[in-house]
Amino acid sequence: NFKTLQAEGIISDRAHNITLPEACYDAVKPSHDHGGIVFPAYDASKTKNNRVQYYQNGLRVMVDKLETTPLGTLTKRRMPWGDGERVYHILNDSVHQLVQRNPDGSVDTTDFVNSVPICWTKSQDGNFVSGKNFLSGKVYRLRRMFMKSLFELVSWEGRAVCFDGITSAYLAEVAGRQRTLILHADHRGPAGKTVPRSQKLIESFQGEAIITSTHAHNTKMETDLTPAAPVYVVPHYYEPETAKPHARKDLVTVSRLDLAGKPIHETIAAFCLIMHEFPEVTYVVYGSGDGQEILTKLIDELNCGSRVKLAGYTGNVDRVFQSAIASVYPTLTEGFGLSMLEALFNGCPVISYDVDYGPREMIDRGKNGELVQPGNVSDIAEAMRRVLTHPEQYQAATRQGLEHYTREAFVANYYQIIKRLTA
Repeated sequence: NFKTLQAEGIISDRAHNITLPEACYDAVKPSHDHGGIVFPAYDASKTKNNRVQYYQNGLRVMVDKLETTPLGTLTKRRMPWGDGERVYHILNDSVHQLVQRNPDGSVDTTDFVNSVPICWTKSQDGNFVSGKNFLSGKVYRLRRMFMKSLFELVSWEGRAVCFDGITSAYLAEVAGRQRTLILHADHRGPAGKTVPRSQKLIESFQGEAIITSTHAHNTKMETDLTPAAPVYVVPHYYEPETAKPHARKDLVTVSRLDLAGKPIHETIAAFCLIMHEFPEVTYVVYGSGDGQEILTKLIDELNCGSRVKLAGYTGNVDRVFQSAIASVYPTLTEGFGLSMLEALFNGCPVISYDVDYGPREMIDRGKNGELVQPGNVSDIAEAMRRVLTHPEQYQAATRQGLEHYTREAFVANYYQIIKRLTA
């Protein structure tokens, strides 16, 4: 993925990508004398398109699927293994990864560099069971101890290290002296109470900087916690496609259909209360997820199928927002809310739930959108009514303050933090 983005000019050629196993390999320079990897013998093969099947005495022993990538030829080699299956990922004739699926549902994953095994993990239902660091020869039952054993092998000297998410903060103690923790979600749960685990990790972070995306989150952390490092605010950015004139005719929601965290059923019920007042407006919900069946039944029960549509996933949010009167953003907790920024950059006001933290940072009530209390269907309907009655007024205010969310501002913010860390 990194090389694809680089080939498309999105990532600079000066940037480099290295996996954790590769970093360990470079630091330790392990011997290639590891016994080798032996694949089944075969006496015949059949090739069709990008697929090669291998046979021994008339029985199929393995299947290759070939793919050309910016890194070279990637081969996925499948072969039976006992009552399970092994899948080798081979990059330019060098084994990169082995995934073994076992009859009990567990999965063994071995990462290689130049066909040299670096580490192995066993997982069950996506949860870590055990792991082995082949470079040290040690086996671990706790994921955090296993990951630490790999990080300890890497040379971090002279590098500014960003830990992307709070769950990896514990690794900072073995990663040099220029460490940054990037917080995405808030430190409070949906009920508004501080999450003890988050508090512990933020207050014990062994690093030099903490980054969050909103001033609102920073203020709440100062109230609830004692962060272990200076906190910097770096908002996300967005670069919309060039806007073309479009008739604005719909209310829209762009969201995963996860009703526990995104109660779209409430906004549908609210729209049904006022839709007779705006007969030309349709409410279109874009997205996919487990809540689709529930929403389909609700639309049938409310008999609003001619005015409320489930449009599925969209790959062009700019076009959606450029054609919308307003965006409806039901959410119960939001560290930032990139979808709101996408809407505003495309001249589309936002009706959002009044929750921490992004909505309160980006939405100026009565100007570029409205903030409403979650669960209050009548208030949500009233907010829709206000925006649909004066859409041009709200749309005209959407560009105010967006200079804080440009790519130039984002890069400048990060540059200043990295400059401080490396001074």
